[in-house]
This record gives sequence, structure tokens and C-alpha cells, in this order.
Amino acid sequence: MDLIMSAAVNKEKTLTQKTAVEKVTEYIKTKIIYKELKPNDKIPTETELCELLNVSRSSVREALKVLEAINIIQIRRGDGTYISEPEDISITQSLLFKMILTNMQLKELVDFREQMEVAVLKLAIANATKEDIKILSKNQEAFLECIEKNPDDYETLHTLDLNFHKTLAASTKNKLMEEIYLFSLEIFSPMILENYALGQIKGEDKIPTGDNHRILIEAIENRDFYAGIYGVKLALNIWKKWVNKKENIEGDNAKEE
Repeated sequence: MDLIMSAAVNKEKTLTQKTAVEKVTEYIKTKIIYKELKPNDKIPTETELCELLNVSRSSVREALKVLEAINIIQIRRGDGTYISEPEDISITQSLLFKMILTNMQLKELVDFREQMEVAVLKLAIANATKEDIKILSKNQEAFLECIEKNPDDYETLHTLDLNFHKTLAASTKNKLMEEIYLFSLEIFSPMILENYALGQIKGEDKIPTGDNHRILIEAIENRDFYAGIYGVKLALNIWKKWVNKKENIEGDNAKEE
């Protein structure tokens, strides 16, 4: 009976502490949302948070550890605790590792990318400036030149490809969409590199690879969503072909084992 009572008391203490920790994290997040705390602002001290929220010092410290772990705050020893600058915060890293560790299927990732490409294209067509289009066009020129003169330089092709899509993301003029799209690029970056290393631009996919960025640029320039969708489909057809090939190879290897 004593053991049961002890377990119940410990459980209640844990729940209470968890609630107190959440109280602190929610307080700071709310202050950020309402712009009462901005990048590089110093947050209240541990003592002030204890008094303000009526929680224990251990709960405050635990909450600050949680916020520091996701880079929302920076604890500067001997100085205080500050709200991080936006570029120091990565909300996508934990999600990226979760997706990797849960063994997400390639088809799911391609489906996700398709939805992201369409959403970004739609906003880019609506919001891209002449300067954005100019940068995209210069990138395309360099990309085509590399395909013709240095088709084995897959690292440069990979970099140019990613830079094109980063510019595309910026042209949406939507910071949240840009962040999520860059996250999707982070997932696909190793696969894009592998594709180029395997000679994507040497075989039958050479022309579609060179064309799809051009089609997207023209669609953005002409504000033509349907032409842009064609460019997205062209790129995804290459991806789907690669996924099918990879799944077949993995299936054959599994049979041999």
C-alpha cells in the first residue's frame, strides 16, 4: 500500500512539475508571439520568473533548458538569457531526424515535395519581382553551361540546383513558406546529389533536367500557373523514375539476403 501511495505521490509531483515547466515555456513563447520579446531581448531572470509565474526554480531551469535546446533562447553565462536571432533558430531539425528515424517511404517524400513545389510556384508567380526572375535566369544559364561543359561536375550541378530552388523560395515573399520549402530541400539534398553523381544529365533525362527550370522561369515571368505546373510535373517525373529504380534495387538486394 505504501508503494502504491508513494508511486501516486511521485506521479502527481511529476505532472505538477511538467505543468509548471509548460507554464514557463508558454509564457515566453506568448511574449514572443505578441512581440513583447524580440530577438536579442533579455528575458526575466530565474528569480523574476519564479515570482511572476509562481513556479519553482527547478521548473524555470528545466523550461529554459527546453527552450535553449530548440534555440529559442541563448543562455549567456554571467550575463543572462536572451531571445535568439531568427537565423539561429531551426524549427525543422528535430522534424527532419524524426522523419529519418521513422523510416518514411520514398514515395511519401516525393508526394510531399510535389505539394510543396506547387504551393511555392503559386506564390512565386504572384509575388516574384523582376530581380528574382533575373537571378533565376542567371542561375539557369550557369546550370546549362555546366551540363554542356562539365557534366561530371555533379557537386556544382547540385549547388546550382539548390540555389535555384532557394531563390524560388525567397521569391514567394512568404517567410513561413520559404522556411518549410528549405526544410524540404534539406531532406532531398542528398538524393539530388546522388542523382547527379549517377549521371542524371547524361542520359535520356538530360533535356528534361535542363528544361524544367526554364519552364518554371517562363511561367513566373508570364504569371502562368498552368505552364508552371507542367514544369513541376516534368521534374517530378524524373524523381518518380529514380524512386522506382531505387526501390527495385533495394527489393532485389532484400531478396538476395
